[in-house]
Amino acid sequence: MITITISTNIDKYLQNSITFLLNEHGVIYMLDEKYLKYYDREAISKIWTLAWPVMVGQLLHTMMVIADMWFIAKLGSVEAAAAGTGTSLIGVIHVFPALVASGAIALVARFTGAEDEKNIKAITVNGIFLSIIAGLITMVLSFIFVDQLLWIFGDADKTLLGLAKEYITVALIGVPFFFYNATTRAVVQATGDTKNPVKVFVFANIVNILLDYFFIMVLGKGIGGAAAATVIAEISAFTLMSILVFRNIYKGQIKSLVNSLSINLGMAIRILKIGIFAVLQMITRPFTGLIMFRIVLAQGVAAGAAFGIGGRMFNFVFIFLAGLGTAMSVMVGQSLGKKDYAAVDQLIKQGKALATFNMLIFAIPFYIFPKLLIGAFVQDAEVIQIGAEYLRITYTGVLFVVFPVTYGSAFAGAGDTFPPMLASILGNWGIKIPLAYILTHFFSFSATGVWWAIALSVVMEAIVLTIWFYKGKWKEKKI
Repeated sequence: MITITISTNIDKYLQNSITFLLNEHGVIYMLDEKYLKYYDREAISKIWTLAWPVMVGQLLHTMMVIADMWFIAKLGSVEAAAAGTGTSLIGVIHVFPALVASGAIALVARFTGAEDEKNIKAITVNGIFLSIIAGLITMVLSFIFVDQLLWIFGDADKTLLGLAKEYITVALIGVPFFFYNATTRAVVQATGDTKNPVKVFVFANIVNILLDYFFIMVLGKGIGGAAAATVIAEISAFTLMSILVFRNIYKGQIKSLVNSLSINLGMAIRILKIGIFAVLQMITRPFTGLIMFRIVLAQGVAAGAAFGIGGRMFNFVFIFLAGLGTAMSVMVGQSLGKKDYAAVDQLIKQGKALATFNMLIFAIPFYIFPKLLIGAFVQDAEVIQIGAEYLRITYTGVLFVVFPVTYGSAFAGAGDTFPPMLASILGNWGIKIPLAYILTHFFSFSATGVWWAIALSVVMEAIVLTIWFYKGKWKEKKI
């Protein structure tokens, strides 16, 4: 049986909610109002207040990513596969800002709950300094070793790899700005302001979409034009985020900013101690994604194109989950700063309910008409068929992401980033990579084997995090 709740006015404590039960015969029954007592309307309203701005930003970012792929796919299947290859590599690089951002959001949320403005400013300055240094180092090293990085894709089509290199070398210019933007966004959101950072990235994503059209369709710059559009968007976000931090953290006072401009080694270490496990956890998925792309490309260009396009479609699933995760991380951190453990428990309970609802909603398009989703990008029948299988099979495992999202957000808010790292390593390195290799090399599963490996890796992550969560020690984590 499937439970579905439809709210007509979610901003007003979920008033006018209608709850249905769908049985195996497709018959719908309306549940008794008593069922709704499970939901804490006040808690959900608070989560929603912080989550919806992040959701809006994630939605527009997803639309930008989809538009980016749509424009590129019009150039051909090889270009679409190359874009997927390039973005999978850039995706690994884009994880590294978490080294600073994860520590910043946990610490600033705690200090916000404790109303400690001095330490909030100290975290901001040291976080920005670390992000700039890390961004520059990452960019330079990536430029130097770009050919070695592409080696991971093995004996893929040479034309495809050439286009992927073109995309990557342009996109790398935006890396330092991406690092800075990730950290400043984390700092501002941790204070409870999720709206203004979203406004900044809404603007940046609009810039990206417009420049995608201009560079690709008007100037004919191809896949490199898409990367250039992204770089310019990151620079625009960098400018606006600098203004926002100055206004929110330093109250628009130059004296306050100047007095805070000092590097505190102890504070920097506190940030990095939290962030190191977060990076190891987050880098596992995109890095193993590179290896998965290599395995997929060995199954043919059509499989690579399907993987690239299908992966973009999954961004829609995580629009709400991204907002929910950010809201829960901030609220859990602030509640722990106040030592309000009852509020923490209630937040997690309501978060799971909301995440489950999200997954049930997206099960409809991914299971019922996946071919229409893939067919919106390409007309290649083989790509559409493989892509439809990818969406259906992978989503079966992704349904379990409810637990990594809710429990992982609680761990992030507490500053305990080790459990998500452990779960990610076991899921990706223990299940996804070995199983994908075995199913494609020793059995005749082809790309389908890769899809099942991805699905089962999510299930493993969910199991590990659930076990660790119920140990309960994360609530006492000192950071």
